[in-house]
Amino acid sequence: MAIERQLAAAKAYVDALSTGNHALAKVASVHLAQDIVVTVGQRTFEGYDDALARITGVWPQTPVYRKTAWPAPVHAGNHVTVDAIMAPVGAGPTEVHLKFRFNDADEITAVEQQNVIGTPLVETDELPDFVKYRVNDALANDTPLTVVYVDEDGRPHLSLRGSVQVYSNTQLSLWVRQGTGGIATGIGKNPAIELLYRDNESRSTLIFRGNARVDSDAVVRRAIYDATPEVEQNHEAWESGVAVIVDLTEVGGATPDGRVRMKVEG
Repeated sequence: MAIERQLAAAKAYVDALSTGNHALAKVASVHLAQDIVVTVGQRTFEGYDDALARITGVWPQTPVYRKTAWPAPVHAGNHVTVDAIMAPVGAGPTEVHLKFRFNDADEITAVEQQNVIGTPLVETDELPDFVKYRVNDALANDTPLTVVYVDEDGRPHLSLRGSVQVYSNTQLSLWVRQGTGGIATGIGKNPAIELLYRDNESRSTLIFRGNARVDSDAVVRRAIYDATPEVEQNHEAWESGVAVIVDLTEVGGATPDGRVRMKVEG
């Protein structure tokens, strides 16, 4: 029956699109018309070769598609639809809607794909709560923040830091070893610093930019040390450590709970 063939064609297309599997793309290829037109948002791909390329191999959103249980295609009059709700991720669509049209041979002649970004964007001058708890739980989540700083000789350095915590609505803190070289020395000459949070499982990425400084005030020093995770306290002793505060200027990124664009003036 025509309806069964069309449903099978749509399913083959979705199976290839959602996995990046080359063998499944080959299965789907027999269902594509030579004059097929695929529309993805504002982009249009015309012809068999371009359409097949779009469902062959791994594309930027393929890892998001793979996390989703795609529903079976539904016949709706003169077309077939597939409406999928994505598993929660940071960078990626929250919904994908597909509409398939066919010729008299039940080959796919048109695919209309709409990716819906439903994760809210928070534009702010303070750290949102969903950013704060990711920073504070980063080490326990096995996603310690990467710190980028410049040493006293002008050379950039990358460093994983499990001691990073939120200090205030516009500041981060970390506990570092005092000594020759390292962050404490480098920021004395060049305070510019960046931090990266990345959780591959949820495709969450947060980038922090600001200026760092050592704070020697006894009360501040004790507060930052006490907020540092226990394993980091046992790694960096009180006597040999210093408290560093990062005054944030910009934060950007995306998590399953929201996207953030933060800018601190002044």
